[in-house]
Amino acid sequence: MTCNKLLKFFLIVSVLLVFTQGLFAQKTELNLNTYTGLFSFRGNGSTSNSWITAYTPAIRSDYTINPYGKKSSFSYAFELQGQQISTRKNIRGLGIGFGALKSKVGIDTVNGGDIVYFQHAANGRTVLKNTFITLNPFVGHRYSYRRMNFDLLAGVDLAFCLKSKEVGQATTNNKEYITVENNKTKPLVDFRPRIQLKTQINKFGFLAGYSLGLTNYQVQNNLKAYSSFLRLGLSFQLK
Repeated sequence: MTCNKLLKFFLIVSVLLVFTQGLFAQKTELNLNTYTGLFSFRGNGSTSNSWITAYTPAIRSDYTINPYGKKSSFSYAFELQGQQISTRKNIRGLGIGFGALKSKVGIDTVNGGDIVYFQHAANGRTVLKNTFITLNPFVGHRYSYRRMNFDLLAGVDLAFCLKSKEVGQATTNNKEYITVENNKTKPLVDFRPRIQLKTQINKFGFLAGYSLGLTNYQVQNNLKAYSSFLRLGLSFQLK
């Protein structure tokens, strides 16, 4: 990690420490949230369909030309969230979570070769799995109706990317089976503004939210690929 990246990291942590100084007062709630949803990429560096480039077994180096998919695959996340409710029902809080978020592209072609070039139609897919540790400082307001609470929240996901990996498979029209598995270049932090609505009865809640990524995953190729995560989840109030 370079000095500039370290400086940015410690700056973010310092801001969060200042933000959370009042979190653990008497009117604090602690929630455990679980999410699933639709994670995908947008921009001219994302695609719905791509192809796999394959080489001979002696110097095999198979990879997906563009694994940044506009399609979604199964994703999940867990979050521990603390929030403080003021007497005027204003909310401020912080969540920390782990997420395994997946996008996918369809594979319609396999090409490549060592001495002799080949290209075959194919059928398959590549899934790109990104794992994150995410900090989510947020503010909001609580609305109540009878026994139900509605928390409208706005904040930022500071998603520290631990790993980005493509796993793909395709079968060509001449019945050759191709697989790929490669680690990809990853950003240090995926910066995502986030809005979320929580509906709660007693200790159980339902969550719906959206995070709009502003970090480019395709910098090395001079293209634009930004993440999007439409989430649904369940919540249980621990405290």
